[in-house]
Amino acid sequence: MMKAINAKVITGGAQAVRCLAVIIALAATAATARSDEPKGDAKSDNKLVGTWKMVSAKYGGQEFKLPEGVTMIKHVTATQFMWASYDKDGKVTRAAGGGYTLKGEVYEETPEYGISSDFDLIKGKAQKFKWKVEGIKWYHNGELSNGLTIEEVWERVEKK
Repeated sequence: MMKAINAKVITGGAQAVRCLAVIIALAATAATARSDEPKGDAKSDNKLVGTWKMVSAKYGGQEFKLPEGVTMIKHVTATQFMWASYDKDGKVTRAAGGGYTLKGEVYEETPEYGISSDFDLIKGKAQKFKWKVEGIKWYHNGELSNGLTIEEVWERVEKK
């Protein structure tokens, strides 16, 4: 009988240790993730943080119009970007995202994940652009790593 009690205590103790190990691992992961975020109002200096909607674009010097019912948005946090195109039913048809840096008038993003037929051409490659924000518009111009020139104008999406 004593062996049965000791086995239960040992088994229960091992489960408690595993549970504690999982909790510590989760806490360490959360602390690490938060340490990448700026402290206090640091992100308020970054004029790009927010949600943007594309209002016009030229690719390879040619005017580009989104198909009827398609919307393209871009979310920018203090450390990451993500853009998506979606149709009138909310179905995402193209998307990409990853990390970015700002150095003066240079905005450089590196797509790390995405969906579309042309995503493989830019995945993992730095895409450099000149940028400026005037009022609620973000002007984004440059050349993709595959040589395609782009001129995009985005408009800040305000809270409703």
